[in-house]
Amino acid sequence: MPELPELENYKIQLTGYILNVAIEKMVVHRPKVTNIEADHVNLMLAGNRIAFIERRGKYLNLHLHSGHRLLISIVLGSSLYYGIREQNADRKSDVELQFEDGTALYYTAGRQGLMYFCSAKETQAYFADLGPEATDRKLTREQFITLFKGRRGALKTALINQSLIAGIGSYYADEIAFTAGLLPSAKVQDLDEEALSKLYNAMHSVLEEAIETGGHMEGQPLTANDSLTGGFHALRRVYEREGEPSVRSATDKVVKTDVAGKKTYYCPASQFEQ
Repeated sequence: MPELPELENYKIQLTGYILNVAIEKMVVHRPKVTNIEADHVNLMLAGNRIAFIERRGKYLNLHLHSGHRLLISIVLGSSLYYGIREQNADRKSDVELQFEDGTALYYTAGRQGLMYFCSAKETQAYFADLGPEATDRKLTREQFITLFKGRRGALKTALINQSLIAGIGSYYADEIAFTAGLLPSAKVQDLDEEALSKLYNAMHSVLEEAIETGGHMEGQPLTANDSLTGGFHALRRVYEREGEPSVRSATDKVVKTDVAGKKTYYCPASQFEQ
């Protein structure tokens, strides 16, 4: 499942390729992925350009010079690829955003993804239920502690709650809990300020490292020359490492369990309730 670092990686790389390049048209291969007929939207897209790319939660928000937005949801099964059209004639995707320079952005939506053409106001409606961004510098340690102090239930459940903190999913929730030395099943209401402070530090260190190393989606490069995407997967500490030695102790192994219906990985020798 793509999460904040994967989308941030997409945003950073695409910013270097598609900003201020004239759009030729949108080609829709799977109509249910979009909210408007391609012929109609192309009247507004043709010649338009992307001014900048914003990431919000698990969305990429492409701001057009016209003031409109192209909103892309990156969920389970979703992926993006950018390349020269003549070299990707057989590439399968749900939507192609074609540019006048002969390149295209290929979007595969998965089961629940979308690529919508929206007004600025319509776009904000998709973000209405999202909490603050996990990596937003405006989210201070004190604010983070206050958010979590009002919660109950398992730590992992809180970390992946998009209305509480936006951008974290199952993969990074486990990595963050490990780095903080807390069990994913620990009760949030039992965590003191010191534990929550460790969690805040862990959240930033894990997500920043993951962004710098291209996230965890290995084998899905964004471009033909992309050697960054997926680099974090080799650096993960616990996720999908069941039965392997813990990075903190060669004699202890990573365990797989279930927390609120989500597969969860942790090191029992170094993660605790508090």
